[in-house]
Amino acid sequence: MKTIEKTYDFVVCGGGIGGCLTAISASRHGLKVALVDNKTGLGGNANSDIGVTIEGASFNCFFANMREGGLVEELKERIAEIDKFGKNSLSSPVLLFWCREENVDVYSELHLHSVEMDGSRIVSVSGAQGGTERFYKFNAPQFCDATGDGTIAFLAGASFSMGREAKSEYGEIMAPLEADCGIMGASCGLRASRKEVPSKFETPSWAYHYEKESDLPHRLCTIKGKPDHGFWWIEYAGDNNDPSGDYESIRLELLKCVFGVWGYLKNDPARGMENWSMDYVSISPAKRESRRFFGDYVLTEKDIVERTEFYDAVAYAGWNIDIHVPGGFKSPLRPNVHAFFPWVFQIPLRSLYSKDVSNLWLVGRDMSVSHVALGATRLQGTIGATGHAVGIAASLLKAGESCRELSARAYGEVQQAVLKEGSFIPGFRNLDEGDYARSAEITADSELKLVFEKSEEFLSSGKGRALSFPVTEGRVEKLKLILKNEKSENSKVRLYFAESHHPNHFSHRTPLAEKEFDLKTGINELCWDLNLNGLKNGLYAVLAMGDSFSWMCSASEPYGCYTALYEPDRYFTPSKDDKTDLFAIHKAVMLTPDSEPVEWIRQVKMRLCQYGKSFDRKRVALPYIEMSPVQRPYSASQILSGVSHTDIMPDLWISDPLSPLPQSVKLTWKEKKKISSLRIVFDADTDMPQVAVDAPETLVADYQIKADEKIIVECHANKSFFRIHNFDPILTDSISLTVTKMNRNAQSARVFEIRAY
Repeated sequence: MKTIEKTYDFVVCGGGIGGCLTAISASRHGLKVALVDNKTGLGGNANSDIGVTIEGASFNCFFANMREGGLVEELKERIAEIDKFGKNSLSSPVLLFWCREENVDVYSELHLHSVEMDGSRIVSVSGAQGGTERFYKFNAPQFCDATGDGTIAFLAGASFSMGREAKSEYGEIMAPLEADCGIMGASCGLRASRKEVPSKFETPSWAYHYEKESDLPHRLCTIKGKPDHGFWWIEYAGDNNDPSGDYESIRLELLKCVFGVWGYLKNDPARGMENWSMDYVSISPAKRESRRFFGDYVLTEKDIVERTEFYDAVAYAGWNIDIHVPGGFKSPLRPNVHAFFPWVFQIPLRSLYSKDVSNLWLVGRDMSVSHVALGATRLQGTIGATGHAVGIAASLLKAGESCRELSARAYGEVQQAVLKEGSFIPGFRNLDEGDYARSAEITADSELKLVFEKSEEFLSSGKGRALSFPVTEGRVEKLKLILKNEKSENSKVRLYFAESHHPNHFSHRTPLAEKEFDLKTGINELCWDLNLNGLKNGLYAVLAMGDSFSWMCSASEPYGCYTALYEPDRYFTPSKDDKTDLFAIHKAVMLTPDSEPVEWIRQVKMRLCQYGKSFDRKRVALPYIEMSPVQRPYSASQILSGVSHTDIMPDLWISDPLSPLPQSVKLTWKEKKKISSLRIVFDADTDMPQVAVDAPETLVADYQIKADEKIIVECHANKSFFRIHNFDPILTDSISLTVTKMNRNAQSARVFEIRAY
């Protein structure tokens, strides 16, 4: 029973996705890092025992092209290489050996139970490791609490909140009228699969017995298909809402429920589950909520809905405000409320450290957010993105400096480092003075133009259909649409041309132009002379409203274009004064600035990415349109736009598919530059919530990098979103990237960003 004392530059407490990526990020930036975790395997809720999928800002494609880049993307790529069938049971070894590769010292099954303080600073943390029968004391100038429960922050005396704030606290629509202790519960998952032979299952005597669907009100309707990944709504926070103190009783209750639910489903003859059996039940509950600690800024519902622009934004989120009912499976109310909002939102650095403990960073569900905001920030992909940023911030901390002082001094450095490492922060661009590419001229062998292709098919439009597309030429003079009147008599259609603030934004309420057209029975070609000039670069939409018409379908799907249907009754939009119990509302809830109703709904399509399943590349069909002049949103200049992700505009180069591969882009300088490193961001189809096991057709497969026409890098079978190529320094006035092959034999090369150092 030795006591071992260790000293590090940075100690990260908690080995979930956030803790792991914090540690890896800090180590890559030169710190000697310890990662201390109390579980057997790394990954937190995503570890091999629990197996929660790493989701984040894309929210099942609701937010277009918003899958996180940077370290979160790299982790997903590493997992996809091993977990071909997406069973979410192999994350722990992936994370363990990645940490070892990055020189992070990992201490698993080590329970930290004490903190030594010097004033407002943590001096050391200590705990016991069961497997080695050792006590450890970790000394460091700074620490990160990524424990989820905020164990270290709590022991250090940091101020925190727990439960639900009253509506009046932050002016949140989703908050209850009165504050209470209600928190979101934990879940025990199960994994099941279909076998070749039938089997029987008898519910254990110690489990709950459910005889009919009404025994599980509002729960069974959430099942989509066969239950191979368990049920998130098997959830409980304990009768005292104390997820730490009641941990054992919570686990017992969850296991009783898991086996009871399985017994009901398995033995219900209407479900055809004779050949299905359970493979595994997690013995460790996956927690959703406990303590939330106060930073210098508390992120709230208002920041999410109104997309507050933070000067110190270092990450972003986009999961809906997903709040689970207090009481979990014991509550007769709906298990959760999905409150949607228009577009992704920023997370500030000031929410990622304790305001009371001067050298303590916060990563995970213990960050400085309200209960309502936690519903959208607690996803593991989002937590990983904040960990990426905090690891960078920790590497910039000077001796004796507090997290607050560092954040005030160096938030810009953190932002630029996050962007440099293949990630994305909405509203921020590459301002790196060391990047030679920013001063280069760029040319390409070819560039795709924004052109739609006619087809023989028509899209049903209901009461209205819209199409949004990027405008880059400053003007739209003419539009041509082909509509079909499905009625036996003549009718009318009204067209609107309006700005779209983001891919989910469609509105005919404040158009730049509008016009009514007569529709004869059958096919009509409508020509609209708009003559609009002085348009800033951005998304614009044509919206058509009428009765019983359809719109010619495009045979192609130009990137960065979106379609929506007019469905004014789709969402329930509450106001700040609305006292409705949202758990009793059976519509999806939409929160918007000033409670403005959302009437147009962008059509999305989930894309499958698992091995052994159809790689579903069927598109969401877009309407056909012709426009004059032709817009050019995919030019080579987009590579130097400073954005390595699609936000509102495409921000990537696409070569003309009619010009055969190879296709090249070339950076040239007036004076020679000494270059030893290139950073490239490719298109890995970030519209999918998960990385594709088999590389998508948008991703470059083979390429060469040349300097003065001499090959200095050659890469084959690329599967990565972000690549760094370091080489011996060369003095050159030109660098070119030549794409020789695309995955799945696609014909257009696609590149988001190139940086040169």
